[in-house]
Amino acid sequence: MSDHDHHHHDHSHDIHPHQLQPPHEVFHDPKAGEVARAWITGGGLSLSLHAMAFGKAEVWGHVLAGMAQQVAQACEEMGHGKAHENFAAIRKVLNEDLNKVAAQLSPLANKS
Repeated sequence: MSDHDHHHHDHSHDIHPHQLQPPHEVFHDPKAGEVARAWITGGGLSLSLHAMAFGKAEVWGHVLAGMAQQVAQACEEMGHGKAHENFAAIRKVLNEDLNKVAAQLSPLANKS
């Protein structure tokens, strides 16, 4: 048995103890749809996502910017800094990491 055989059973109805609840608004919108779940596991990021939810990849730029804004505001609400300072810090690190990813995905980085 290979090490890949033991993780392919269906977990779709399982509830994980660290799972977040959906936002309350979705229960009042019959057209609401989940587009992503993000977890940290094994020290890394693991995603379950509907990559083509918007028909084209570029719309995710708006989604990710909106997430950064909401995180910055939520941190302020939890007593950590001001939203604009939090956003500036998120943006700084995000831009640094986006530059690293761009270098990794560059055709020049992938030549043999």
